[in-house]
Amino acid sequence: MKIALTSKTILISLFLLLILSFTLANIIKLGGSAAYLIPPIIWLTMFIISYPNTKPGIFPYRSLTLPIVFVASFSIFVRNMLGFITGFGLSPYIMGVQALVFNMYFFLSKVLGLEYARTLMVQKMFKIKENLVSLLGIALLFTALDINIIQFLYIGSGLELLKFLSSEFFPIFSLNIFLTYLVFWGGALSSITFITISKGYYYFTPIIPIIPWTLKSIIGVLIPFIGIVVISNTKLFSVYVVKKGEKIGFKGMIQIILPLVILLITTGFLGLRPLIIASGSMQPTLNVGDMVIITKTSISDIAKGDIIAYVSEQGIVVHRVYEIAKHGGKYLVITKGDANEEPDNVPIDERVIIGKALLTIPKVGLLQLYMGKVFLKIQEALSQVLVLTNLYTSSKLGTIISGVCN
Repeated sequence: MKIALTSKTILISLFLLLILSFTLANIIKLGGSAAYLIPPIIWLTMFIISYPNTKPGIFPYRSLTLPIVFVASFSIFVRNMLGFITGFGLSPYIMGVQALVFNMYFFLSKVLGLEYARTLMVQKMFKIKENLVSLLGIALLFTALDINIIQFLYIGSGLELLKFLSSEFFPIFSLNIFLTYLVFWGGALSSITFITISKGYYYFTPIIPIIPWTLKSIIGVLIPFIGIVVISNTKLFSVYVVKKGEKIGFKGMIQIILPLVILLITTGFLGLRPLIIASGSMQPTLNVGDMVIITKTSISDIAKGDIIAYVSEQGIVVHRVYEIAKHGGKYLVITKGDANEEPDNVPIDERVIIGKALLTIPKVGLLQLYMGKVFLKIQEALSQVLVLTNLYTSSKLGTIISGVCN
């Protein structure tokens, strides 16, 4: 009974410290040197409370080190490769020795405190086996500690909400699901290793990739799930958890990740929307059957020459911005198809703009257009059959009624 009371007291103390950390970050908003001195004290207190009461993970830490380092390095690699396309910028961190030491103190105290607190909660709540509800609950708790909740309360438009969910909530929540999964199997050192490599790297590099929030959202969601698949596919995991030979494998990885990517993109949750070009009004830039990826954006980020998608009476149109005018406090956009000699007749209101083109994939929509035509022909044929059937039935019925009357 005494042990249970001690465990309960420890968990309550950790929870109160987590609430205090959240309050200081989101409500009180410490300023000056207090913002850099007080939070590390709270995190180190978490570490001191949690460390003696945590155990190693189910798997030896050494057995998971290689896949964890691989996933963390892959995360850095993908972002840097995208940086060569989207560009690089200067790091916000000062590169001096004194500043670097202080940044490491701030960073590592946070990692140690939060990850050992996470590990203790996982080991107390999960007991013997994985529990999906507990995993998601702990991941959600640590997500709340890492995002700006106050920013969420001041969201004023659908675009702002979409951007917050895509660039803040979903990536951080996905990361915390992965970290919670890691500490269950490998203990605190597993998640600490991943964070130290994947995030600590940016404290030492003078330049960082500048990635649009839409692409950053996709990477932020996918990398953690790739990490779960990689960890679940290790030989040690397959021997411990499933029968021999039932590892997920590369094929299984594709089967898991590809539907997730398609779902997130097609539903617009990541700020992206694929559209198929069905006419030649934008030739030669966009041809019939090309897929164009539209990223949701505000009018202030749209300039003359951008290709945009908007809703018209005829449906969704993808044309180039010809001119932007401000009238009565609102923006009106005049568009033009590259293949058209004259601009479009009707200026469009900024409120009907879906977004601007981010990427074009040639010809991938030809099959969809062809299948759409096939289905239309089938629909027309069925409609004609239905009309003829109704006419024939009506004629027969009329004949029968006439015969009865006579």
